[in-house]
Amino acid sequence: MKKTAVTVLAAAALLASAIPAGAQSWRTEAKSRGYRGQDFLDVRITYAVGRLDLHSAPDHLLYRIDTRYDEDVFRMRSDYLESGGRGSLRIEIESIEDDLDLDEWDDRDYEAGRLEVGLPQHTPVALNLKLGAAEARLDLGGLTLERISYETGASETEIGFSEPNRQVAEYCSFKIAAAALRLNDLGNSRCERINVSGGVGDLKLDFSGDWTHDASADVNVGLGGVEIRVPDDIGVRIEKSTFLMKFDAPGFLEEDGGVYLSRNWDDAEHRLTITISGALGGIRVARI
Repeated sequence: MKKTAVTVLAAAALLASAIPAGAQSWRTEAKSRGYRGQDFLDVRITYAVGRLDLHSAPDHLLYRIDTRYDEDVFRMRSDYLESGGRGSLRIEIESIEDDLDLDEWDDRDYEAGRLEVGLPQHTPVALNLKLGAAEARLDLGGLTLERISYETGASETEIGFSEPNRQVAEYCSFKIAAAALRLNDLGNSRCERINVSGGVGDLKLDFSGDWTHDASADVNVGLGGVEIRVPDDIGVRIEKSTFLMKFDAPGFLEEDGGVYLSRNWDDAEHRLTITISGALGGIRVARI
């Protein structure tokens, strides 16, 4: 009997010693607010490390937030204010210390942290996101977006518009420092002006979708590759200003001054004007 007890205690001690000293203190939170006919929602999200998923919310909700984070290292703040039917939502998950060195916490799995946000389909939304080293998957299809501003540091981002935006958007801005960025079905974004800029990274821009108007896109990359895909029924004009960047645009007609035109530019119902600038890397434009 005593031998059995000693064995159990020894096993428990061994198991305890196997638990990392830096075991994480995970905290989960869920918040939501009902839809009551609000006519505008300003959304600002700041997220340091983890995975961000953003999509539409059920019809009866104005928004929903689900999150999981290490409360020893990060803090979460969320605030909602409303006046005259116009709402303002702020979500922040940032490090507790301003100058936190994550290398000191390298025994922790920050990629297991997550933030999931659902936004209303019928309320016009102005969306502003600032991410650190967060992996982002955003499906903005079916929302009513007035404008989008997205900024990230070192992360992998995929943003798509699986359904058409419910209104024309004033502008869509996407800025990355050193990351990979993929934008899908930009034709569904209904953005009049699209701005994409990257320091170091790979950009993949797919302009598929339900086109209802003309648009312009300003693309700037310091070092990296740019892949652009445009439906073959859209007229395309490319204005290129690059240095040591390989340019490949099969089927386009070259004009003076670094201008390239698709063969259907004069006859297309809708047109896309793309201005590209960059230093090192490569650019490929494909018709789909």
